[in-house]
Amino acid sequence: MRQRRQAGFTLTELMVVVTIIGILVTMAVVYMRPRTRPIDVANRVGDLFREASRRAVALGQVQPTVAVAFGRARTRVIGSTSGTQVTFTMQRLQEAVGSTPTSWVFVDRYVVDKNVLAVQWANGVGTLTGLTSDFSTFSSACKPDGTCDAKTVYFQYAVAGPDFEQKAKLAVMPLGGAINTRTDWN
Repeated sequence: MRQRRQAGFTLTELMVVVTIIGILVTMAVVYMRPRTRPIDVANRVGDLFREASRRAVALGQVQPTVAVAFGRARTRVIGSTSGTQVTFTMQRLQEAVGSTPTSWVFVDRYVVDKNVLAVQWANGVGTLTGLTSDFSTFSSACKPDGTCDAKTVYFQYAVAGPDFEQKAKLAVMPLGGAINTRTDWN
C-alpha cells in the first residue's frame, strides 16, 4: 500500500511566514507614522511670512502720524519661547479709531512641533554671523510694498530620526516676502 502525504504546511514554514509578516508590519508602523520634519516646519513658518506680506500690501499705507510712532510696518511676525518650544505669531497694525489707540493685533500663530527645534536665527539671508538662539527677540516687519525684514531661521529634529533630512533652513528675503526653504543649513 502506498503511503499518502498529507497536504499542509510544516511548522517551520508557518514560522517563517509569521516572521516575515511581523517584520513588514513593524516597518509599516515605523514608516507610516506621521512625523513632522524640519522642512515641514520651515515651510509652515514661511507660509506665515507670505501671509504677513500679503496682508501688508492689502492693508495699504500707514498714516504718517502712526508711521512716526510705530514705523512703516503693516504686519509683523514675532517669536516667543516656552521651554524649548518656539511660537511664531503674526500681528497686524490696527490704527487708532476713535478712542481705541493704535496697537498690534493678533492674526495667526504657529507653534513649532515638539519633534522639531527652532535652533537659531539671524538677521539677513543665509548669514552665519550674528546667530542667536533667543527667539524672544525675533521680529520681522512687513511693509505696505510687501517687503519683509530679511531673516534666516534654522530648524532641526529634537531627536535624530531615521531619515536624511535632519535639518532645514528658512530664508525670508526682502523681495516682496519671497521665501526660500532648504533641507540643509548650507
